[in-house]
Amino acid sequence: MSRSHSIPRRRFVKLALAGAAAVAAAPLARAAEAATRVRPAPPRDGRKPAPSALRRELENQTRTVAAIAKAIREYPLPAGSPPAPVFRAMPRPGRRP
Repeated sequence: MSRSHSIPRRRFVKLALAGAAAVAAAPLARAAEAATRVRPAPPRDGRKPAPSALRRELENQTRTVAAIAKAIREYPLPAGSPPAPVFRAMPRPGRRP
């Protein structure tokens, strides 16, 4: 490369650093711009009321789960009964353990 087309090393380093700084500052500039945008105010309580059918279904499921948990807790276990079953993964077909 001829001397007339080359740029001094110091100028090249300055340009490279300026480009890197611009690339690094771009996300910060976008974040600052997004922070200054006007956003509509959220509702005072923060959410819409749930439809009555949804509330009824959630209450029904809550009652059902509570009844199941109560039945499990109150189930009498005789003394010396075997422990709960233990899960053991089955080996993949075609492989030896």
